[in-house]
Amino acid sequence: QGHQKRLADIEAQIRELQPLQKKFTDVNAQLELKTYDLSLFLKRAEQNEHHKLGEAVKKLEEELEEARSQIKAKELAYKNCVDAVSKLENSIKDHDKNREGRLKGLEKTIKTIKSQMQAASKDLKSHENEKEKLVMEEEAMLQEQSSLESQLASLKTQISTLTSEVDGQRAKV
Repeated sequence: QGHQKRLADIEAQIRELQPLQKKFTDVNAQLELKTYDLSLFLKRAEQNEHHKLGEAVKKLEEELEEARSQIKAKELAYKNCVDAVSKLENSIKDHDKNREGRLKGLEKTIKTIKSQMQAASKDLKSHENEKEKLVMEEEAMLQEQSSLESQLASLKTQISTLTSEVDGQRAKV
């Protein structure tokens, strides 16, 4: 008789626990779905950001390379101008014959070359400014990339914390 009553009590307790068991199973299934969705989203976000940043850095490097080659060209032009001026100044010193006519011609040429030289020098400065700007942009991109990577690491840590909490709850249940 007492045995049957204990059995009936246990069965009643089991009936009380069944809806809780179902609720736990549902919540657990939802959590697994959300965790999976989050991991998919993180993968997509990571790939997307890496791709965008990679493209941006590549573009900046190309622009930087272009600026460098333009600067080299301008430096060469500038050097050629300086050489030409120096040759002309030497030829003015060396030639006394037909001095009047030749001097006027040479001075005119020197003026032309000096103005070309100033233009080349101005050009060179603007290209150097452009190069500095591109270097700064590239640094900013690299900083943004490292910030995103640390955010991603933080999210991964949060996921692992949540996962271990769920495991702890499962163990308790």
